[in-house]
Amino acid sequence: MQDPRKPKTLRPRTLSVLVVDAVNFSRGMIAEILRGHDVTNVFSARGAADAHEFLTENAIDLIFLSWEPGDAFEALVFCRALRRAHNDRLRRLPVILVTSSLTRQMVIDGRDAGVDEFLAKPISPAALKQRLEMVIETPRPFVDCDVFIGPCRRRKNPADYYGEKRRAGDIVAETPVAMVDHDEEGARTPIRIALAALRQTCSKLHASRPDVLAAALGEIKIAEDIAMGSKDHALHSALAAFEAYIGISTPAGLLDDSVMHTALSALEQLAMLPQSYAEARDSVALALGKAIQKKLAA
Repeated sequence: MQDPRKPKTLRPRTLSVLVVDAVNFSRGMIAEILRGHDVTNVFSARGAADAHEFLTENAIDLIFLSWEPGDAFEALVFCRALRRAHNDRLRRLPVILVTSSLTRQMVIDGRDAGVDEFLAKPISPAALKQRLEMVIETPRPFVDCDVFIGPCRRRKNPADYYGEKRRAGDIVAETPVAMVDHDEEGARTPIRIALAALRQTCSKLHASRPDVLAAALGEIKIAEDIAMGSKDHALHSALAAFEAYIGISTPAGLLDDSVMHTALSALEQLAMLPQSYAEARDSVALALGKAIQKKLAA
């Protein structure tokens, strides 16, 4: 069986990829973006048990581990266990960690756990393709010794860049910051700015602050106008669903932080995905609308 650490030309249609994610929306979104890059053999697992069972029965080329704070699935625990598997091919599989909570410390912890590369949410299709090229065409050498098992931690990647300064001696803040990708440099679009403001306001939402709710609804209206101006019907539909959710749930004191986080992540992902990903974008908007309807009806 072929060594997963042997450099080779990226041929997406020949790849078999496992996406491990506790959240249906996020798991499906990663799979849709992979399919947009012609990776047709995409499989999924909800957690460690499902992933272990699948990996013992199927040959996979690489793994995407998706993790967010509060997830029941501990991605780094899973990765450490994978690196100590008895099956040599399994423990050498490339692993890409996907998260919206990326910090310098997480990169350090991830490297120590055996992660190859990192991908920030919301996911840029170009950034995802870059990570595929890294783990397939220029994989990190594999280290197997008493103190560490996993990909070499010494190689420097452009994907490990955190801000304006790049020298080795520069001090990097420990606050959560998105990884910088070439396609994202300078991409501060009006919709991204509007959604960033919306997320900040929503972090202060609660029933006793009607002024904050009014501000959030105003920011949704700004985002809806931008979406309509660009004829982005999927994003507009998702914004309308979120508007209904916070408009009803907040005054009643029934706001669910997990629902709000998922919805905001969905909105940000829609803003990131090009409209050429029409099927994926429509499925995200539809899934969000159904989830919010179900929550409001409960």
